[in-house]
Amino acid sequence: MDFDNIAKEQSDRIFQVWIQNLLRNSPEDLAGKLASRHCPGTPVTALRLSNGAFNICYRVTYEDGRRVEVRFAALGRVIARNEKVEDEVAIMSYIGRHTAIPVPKVLGYGKCVVGPYIVMSFIEGKSLSAYLRDSAQETVALSSTISTSTLRRAYFSMSEILLELSKPEFPCIGAIRQDESGSWTVLKRPLTFNMNRLTQFSNIPHSIFRQPPFGTAADYFEELAQQHFHHLELQRNDAISDEADCRKKYIARCLFRKISHEISKRHCSGPFRLYCDDFHPDNVLVDASTLVVTGVVDWEFAYAAPVEFTYAAPWWLLLERPEDWEPDLDQFLTRFMPRFRTFLEVLEDCETRKIKDGSLLQHQRLSIAMKDSLGSGLFWICLASRHSSMFDEIYWNIIDPRFFGQFTTIQDRLCLLTTEERLNIDTFIEKKVHQASERNLVSHYSIDELVEL
Repeated sequence: MDFDNIAKEQSDRIFQVWIQNLLRNSPEDLAGKLASRHCPGTPVTALRLSNGAFNICYRVTYEDGRRVEVRFAALGRVIARNEKVEDEVAIMSYIGRHTAIPVPKVLGYGKCVVGPYIVMSFIEGKSLSAYLRDSAQETVALSSTISTSTLRRAYFSMSEILLELSKPEFPCIGAIRQDESGSWTVLKRPLTFNMNRLTQFSNIPHSIFRQPPFGTAADYFEELAQQHFHHLELQRNDAISDEADCRKKYIARCLFRKISHEISKRHCSGPFRLYCDDFHPDNVLVDASTLVVTGVVDWEFAYAAPVEFTYAAPWWLLLERPEDWEPDLDQFLTRFMPRFRTFLEVLEDCETRKIKDGSLLQHQRLSIAMKDSLGSGLFWICLASRHSSMFDEIYWNIIDPRFFGQFTTIQDRLCLLTTEERLNIDTFIEKKVHQASERNLVSHYSIDELVEL
């Protein structure tokens, strides 16, 4: 389902206004002042780094040669900026203390004239994806001429991070925070990549998302299914093409909500594992000569998640983000499977080495579950759960026939809905058709409220 073009335009306008505000406040000077507030010394230069999706970053160099990074959470790119920064600070602190993954050290964070910011240590290195991508294409895509040795080295580095990330265990699903006693625990629901996209590009009010953490995977998968329903119900523009399209999307969401409790059976009560929605070779920094990882950045959408997310095959093996895949998923699999087989070989090798040196236990292997995830459909279910923009394609092509058999007519699927869902469908369709004809947005927040979120 497409996002709302009017909401996208509004997001871009807000971002541009925020950028102008940042520029008016001499960002190089501001970055230097914030850096020195949390890392004593004399800053001499501040250089803007290449744009990320959610932050504007500056590298601050001190008189003695030390370097730190100042990250400003971008208004218009992130709705709940304060929550995003607090989550990122907490998860980086946890990962830095409890895993072997190299992450920036948080030196301080707070609010300034342009909103929330983080000051952290600067990690030298170049994005791993820069060594893997096809430079001739505008979109990020894996080079078709990449050498097997380079690809295997890159996959090995990614495997090491995935294995390390999967070790910590938590009793609930949600964002990791330190409580008053200093213990690390799950205190609230996660802020996810998809939630941010829904608020940014579909104009879904952030307040609609549930706040407490989730005690079971079934509860969380049901919440994700409900988020897809929020997407269809509350996105006013570009959500449907006609009444038939709306009916099909409504039915898909009702049926996915129906099966959400069936997704996680063996691991429904946990323990739950760390997962990062945005983990990707873009965010892995490596040494130019060896491709050895020097650091992993961009942890804003990392949280304790259903173990099924960890066990599903990685979506980033071709570098492309799911929204950029071809609509024909069979064509995608034709390109994906050879790389997936290579990755599994590398992951198994990485696991064997770590078991031999004592840094991994036999039951902590991921390769066996990942290998099964495409055949069992887990890969697609987890992907559909986390990406509202891809939900309909994945649901009708893969999930629906797996759970409800060969598709014949939409009327047959309508019969599977509850009585209440069937009674509501015509009113729902009428409302969506009327929304589509109006072509407007409902304003959920004033600019002042957005700034404070």
